Amino acid sequence: MRVSTGTIYTQLTDRMSDNSAEMAKMQGRLSQGVKYTRPSEAPDDVARVQALESRLKRIDTDVASIARTRIGVDAQAKALELSSEILDRLKEVAFQAANTNIGDGRRQVLAEEVDSIKRSLVDLANTRDAEDRYVFAGINSSEPPYEMKPDGTVEYRGAAAPLRVRVIDVGFEDVTVPGPTIFKPVQDGAITTPFFDVMNRLSTALRDDDESTRIQTLSDVEQMVSSASESLARIGGTQQRLRLIEDQAQETKLRAQDTLSSLKDLDYATALTELQKQEVLLQASQSMMARMAQLSLLDVLR
Repeated sequence: MRVSTGTIYTQLTDRMSDNSAEMAKMQGRLSQGVKYTRPSEAPDDVARVQALESRLKRIDTDVASIARTRIGVDAQAKALELSSEILDRLKEVAFQAANTNIGDGRRQVLAEEVDSIKRSLVDLANTRDAEDRYVFAGINSSEPPYEMKPDGTVEYRGAAAPLRVRVIDVGFEDVTVPGPTIFKPVQDGAITTPFFDVMNRLSTALRDDDESTRIQTLSDVEQMVSSASESLARIGGTQQRLRLIEDQAQETKLRAQDTLSSLKDLDYATALTELQKQEVLLQASQSMMARMAQLSLLDVLR
């Protein structure tokens, strides 16, 4: 088969066109730092990239939800830690109040301290977190859950249901909880006494020198201390669970980012080598075209 100069010219032109297209493609990839600039260049990878990017968005949403939940739970834990310390002091006061030989002056002083302890606990029961949510108000987290009236009685005005948020695809946690689930009423057989009413009873019994009530209240206060410890342990478990969920989410995010990077990010060393290769091939084709253009008819006849 005879190969004419026209055939060679056509082949060289096609080769130069292919080299130029590859160089333009590699330059585009280098400028953007990606393995492909159009979905058609890697359709299989594009599908995986889209799935991973969608997954990363969900993980970011989950991590943000966990962070918001931890703010509320941490505020609950801090309030309960302080409440437990105050209740320990209330227990000491109740123990002294149960003494049958206590004098009138001492009783009045202890009654004043009980009232002060009650006010401190009401303040803690109205704790707000960093996002200005009342953490013991349930779903009514924008309003103070406890109100102390002029006569010293305390009324719960919050909701009975917790404020729950999604922290993972199938998991929820309580960012705020109803106060009565934390500051629990005292149960004595069939008689139930609200949390703050116990302190009112103790204060009144001290002022009125009601010995039997003072003795009974000591048992009630011990129950309150025990209940507070249980609540603190439960919230501590929630904190630990949230940390674990957050660590798992962060680990999953890192793995997804690594996979996404392997699919999208360009290997600059390899890309530069390929670009240089295409440049060399293009220069070689241009050189051959220039040499053929210098051939005379006599050279062809020879």
